[in-house]
Amino acid sequence: MVFDERSMTPGLAELGYLRLKKRTYKASWSSTDVEHFLFFSLYGGGNYFTCDFGLRNPAAERFAVDCLRLFAGPIFQDVRFDPRFDCHMRFSLGMLAGWPSRSSLVLSKMSETALADKVKYDISNVLFPVVRSVLSAADLFSFLMRDDESSRWLRVSGAIRAAMIVYLGRRMGISTSELNAMLQSHLKDIAGSLGRAVASCSFLQEVLQHSS
Repeated sequence: MVFDERSMTPGLAELGYLRLKKRTYKASWSSTDVEHFLFFSLYGGGNYFTCDFGLRNPAAERFAVDCLRLFAGPIFQDVRFDPRFDCHMRFSLGMLAGWPSRSSLVLSKMSETALADKVKYDISNVLFPVVRSVLSAADLFSFLMRDDESSRWLRVSGAIRAAMIVYLGRRMGISTSELNAMLQSHLKDIAGSLGRAVASCSFLQEVLQHSS
């Protein structure tokens, strides 16, 4: 089967996901504080289908990208933020739903209808219980602080994630000292997304100071 995105759009629309551009959808039920996305991709000659779900607070996303550019070293100087659909907190629906081939679906083994039905079913029954209620800044803060199968730190940029947590936390009234303590256990995750020239503890301190 050759992937035809048009076969997916009616079912996704029923779930509230509207097409933004090729293989990118945004939930109409997103709130002002938390926007929800789906991102499709193909690999292996177009035979393997993957789906990531994304969550963002636009202001926190912009703050985090600014922090990366300002404090993460010269290799990040050109990082920019596109407010239309940039979303760095992306996680695998296939991993969450247990898709069989490296968290992917094999298109040559499925019909268009079967693929559309499978994706719609897993969004409704696997993804929605995890993200559908994440609609406030506090909800997103709690989600990003987690590290379970739905939200592994190692799947995303730890530096950007930590900066988002700081931004949201400060606007919730959490002190910089409390946030610093909460993020100490994730210094290794932060370091994994920084250049060698910048220590994770130094980056975190700069972000905390920038948020005040």
